[in-house]
Amino acid sequence: MQYHFPVILIPALSPDDRLIYLVKELKSKFNPHIIVVNDGSDAQYNGIFQNLRQVERCTVLEHPHNLGKGMALKTGISYFLKNFSNSAGLVTADCDGQHTPKDIDQVARALMASPDNLILGVRNFSEENIPFRSRFGNTLTRSIFKYLTGLSITDTQTGLRGIPVSYMKFLLNLSGARFEYELNMLLGCKQQGIDIKETQIETIYLDKNSSSHFNPLVDSIKIYFVFFKFLSSSLISFVVDYGLFVLFIFLLEHRIGTSAAVLWAGIISRVISSIVNYILNAKTVFKHSSARSVVRYYILSGIQMIVSAYGVTFLQDAFHGGASILKIVVDLLLSFSSFKIQNEWVFEKTKKRQKVSES
Repeated sequence: MQYHFPVILIPALSPDDRLIYLVKELKSKFNPHIIVVNDGSDAQYNGIFQNLRQVERCTVLEHPHNLGKGMALKTGISYFLKNFSNSAGLVTADCDGQHTPKDIDQVARALMASPDNLILGVRNFSEENIPFRSRFGNTLTRSIFKYLTGLSITDTQTGLRGIPVSYMKFLLNLSGARFEYELNMLLGCKQQGIDIKETQIETIYLDKNSSSHFNPLVDSIKIYFVFFKFLSSSLISFVVDYGLFVLFIFLLEHRIGTSAAVLWAGIISRVISSIVNYILNAKTVFKHSSARSVVRYYILSGIQMIVSAYGVTFLQDAFHGGASILKIVVDLLLSFSSFKIQNEWVFEKTKKRQKVSES
């Protein structure tokens, strides 16, 4: 080898002999240090991990019970920082035979060439051998992720990743214990200004991916949790906004006229609900607050308030509809762009422009 091969991290739950084969192939071809995390596998798998302990430069770490892939990755990252912090980073791989030594080497080389980037080994989901649940899950997550973050990532669920050492301390404090952790890792890149680089790998699904521990329903809900939090925040703020809007129309309509009441009710209710929305988003969704974010938030909120108020007034005059119903329509349309603007501009944490590129 002409370069120093990164450390390999493999989280493992109930593995078969393919894990032994992978470790020995990696040792034979590249001789890296390998960290295997036994994530609470049953006693019947002890022989496999005992076999791995006999492999030179292979460290086996144990969880007393199953904690999830995210926790296994954190355990491996923590061990790496204590023992290999001078290395450029590590490469994570799955234990079920989906990642070949050749592809792991490819990601390792990409990491060494770009030691400040997160490297993703991405699969081609247009191939015919892709199981439906994997194709559908990736397509859905990729589409939602692109809309909400602006990043076009080919394979959001890939387990083959090159992680730079500069990103690891942040990852230890990142939320997520199971499969959602890997999506949170991509979202964290956005927050930390870490560029993402893709390299295409072989697409392998053995026995229709029956060995995967990914639960399409439960784990998908956890993966999309950050998006659900934003929707919940928006819903709470909308209830406050809408309730105050109706209240102030009732209080003002007979005093200043319908059109003026709609305008002022829209302004007052939006000011109050915006305070609620900012606090919820800063504390629970984007987990970031600064003077700059407050200024940017209220620039955005002011624009939305004006568009909402005049939009409702215009539609009411044009269609003679109820202001309360029209407000729901207008604000629903405005909400589609709200997350994207807040994530990319209002609560932006770094000045560096984060991007995804292919090698």
